[in-house]
Amino acid sequence: MKKTAVVAISTGCLDYLDMNTDNLFILRCKIIMGDKTYNDFVDLNASSFYDQIKNDASLVPSSSMPALGEIIETFETIEKAGYENALVITISSQLSGTFQTCQMAAQSYEGKLNIHVLDTKNAAISEGFISLEALRLVNEDEPLDSIIMYLEKLSLSRKQYFMVDNLRLLVKNGRLSGAKGLMGRMLKMKPILEVNDEGKIVPFEKIRTQRKALEKMVEHVLNDLKDLKNFVVTYDTSDNEEGFEYVKNRIEEAHPNHRYYAAPITPVIGAHTGHGTVGIAYFDLDAAKK
Repeated sequence: MKKTAVVAISTGCLDYLDMNTDNLFILRCKIIMGDKTYNDFVDLNASSFYDQIKNDASLVPSSSMPALGEIIETFETIEKAGYENALVITISSQLSGTFQTCQMAAQSYEGKLNIHVLDTKNAAISEGFISLEALRLVNEDEPLDSIIMYLEKLSLSRKQYFMVDNLRLLVKNGRLSGAKGLMGRMLKMKPILEVNDEGKIVPFEKIRTQRKALEKMVEHVLNDLKDLKNFVVTYDTSDNEEGFEYVKNRIEEAHPNHRYYAAPITPVIGAHTGHGTVGIAYFDLDAAKK
């Protein structure tokens, strides 16, 4: 079996999990605040980032994708380490240019490495879960073509919702599709947003209070999970532990000992969601295997 490396993006929040694997490589996005630029997680982690934006409402952080040269250098490192394949798992191409830049790097790479770039159509820890599945299957020596086919189905076999406490950064940074004319009507709302099948963030439901929004979000997920036998849930938050615990506990009450992954929303995503966000997604694993 040819050796395969998995290349994830820091947007997938894998840095916050207890990972111990040699064949995982993480490309770092950047957070820009004022005249300072930080490597995601390495220079600025979630805790420090949310402390800063909570304490200074004038901060408008932005983000940038990994540079083309950095991606090519990572491919060189992987090939020198003896790998023959690289499976690159990216954040949704509708939310970042990372997928396209990784494709450009793969096309211009002059080494012998066989590179495949996958658009997860997801973000945050649900994106990270797809990278985890890639690692699992690679380490089980599944054929690369079969892994890619499964991951492509998995990326669409999910629903992903999140409640944002404030739409300011999502709208300002252009990450919310259909946001024209939305800001004035929804500034005082705690809307439920979803990542649709194209990988775009779109409005799902308008709610007036955070508690009601969290309740509604859980109700939608629980209603869907009633018909599923084999699923995984992902949870994430940008420094809203109370909301995070409420959502997780509600799902646990209905599905004791359910399989899940949870992580903070890393700063490069938090630069758009702001603090106070709570997200939940589920994957229908049986649908992905069909």
